[in-house]
Amino acid sequence: MTSARDVEEWRQYLAGYSADLLQVAADGDLGEVSAAQRAAGWLGFDGADVARLAQTERRLGISLPPSYRSFLAASDGWLNLGPFMWTMRTTDDVAWLRDADPRLHEAIRDSPESGESALGDRALLVSGAGDAQYWLLDPGDAGPDGEWAAWTWASWYPGLGDRYESFAALVDAERASFEELSGRDGRPVDAAGAGALVDEGRALARRGDVTGAADALARAAVKGSGAGAYLAVMLNGFLDPASVHHEIRNEVLARPHVVEEIGREQLRAEAVPLYLRNAAIGPHRALFAGILTEDELAAPERFVPPVLPEPPAFQAALERARALADDGALDAAWAVVLAALPGWRSDSPHRIAPVVLLTDPRLRPVVTPERARAVVQVR
Repeated sequence: MTSARDVEEWRQYLAGYSADLLQVAADGDLGEVSAAQRAAGWLGFDGADVARLAQTERRLGISLPPSYRSFLAASDGWLNLGPFMWTMRTTDDVAWLRDADPRLHEAIRDSPESGESALGDRALLVSGAGDAQYWLLDPGDAGPDGEWAAWTWASWYPGLGDRYESFAALVDAERASFEELSGRDGRPVDAAGAGALVDEGRALARRGDVTGAADALARAAVKGSGAGAYLAVMLNGFLDPASVHHEIRNEVLARPHVVEEIGREQLRAEAVPLYLRNAAIGPHRALFAGILTEDELAAPERFVPPVLPEPPAFQAALERARALADDGALDAAWAVVLAALPGWRSDSPHRIAPVVLLTDPRLRPVVTPERARAVVQVR
């Protein structure tokens, strides 16, 4: 949406945002939201009138930028405007950072980046309570439309995040972040079309269009598709096999909707051995509890993954490649695999490539990282 958002546009936008938040909120979320706000479907308040806005501008000694001023006119304050932002300041307490939060002002002034330090001296703090995150508007970086650049500052960066052309643009980015995080957590704002995106991703992957496949699967994951999230991770396993265990842990095993949709058997056949290739279960034991047996958890080195069915010709090629690899003929083994790849297919919507090439210990010396990338890029 454009950053030139007037009062009525803000009301419509915020009403839609409120509906999305209330639709997917889990128990315990939105703790500051009142029963009246829930019933009204509005996570804000009454808007500030012209006199109140003028009083605030006199107090600050400056005219507020258009999109922020019209926001306050639509709702004087707000709850849960971003995933890590719980309250917005009102016309009564919006203030210059140096006055509103001297400790944060000092922290930003101490930044080794001179631009960041200067911003701290002139920034307007528009956010209230958040998850160690602050929203700042910069009157020293104004556009021809009168909008001020907007920034987030968080202790967990640490430092400044991305620059946005206006307050409205920052809100748009935070709303997109909310939709992505919610969808990837299995609570999509809009689930329509997720299956079609998974199909599109699989088709693009079969053609070797890794970039297009990754984009389609990521969009499916945002729509709450466990299959989309899983296939995106498996695809990346070929592109970056050395570090994919982080994604398996965070985007597959830690996501109950992904585990439920993919199923224990396939996770045991693909995700678990791919994880164990590069990492120990260690402190993440709880994530594997419903997938591995107690004996396997106690001795994961003895875990034997189940074998997923492969096309007969591809299965025969695997056997030839294993035999050649056992004899030390690694290049010949790879040539057999490469010749067989165009014939690999799976009817399962949860398979995107022959992950066995990454998990089979006999083929590990054959399928180098460069060759792993070739499996999904040249098909």
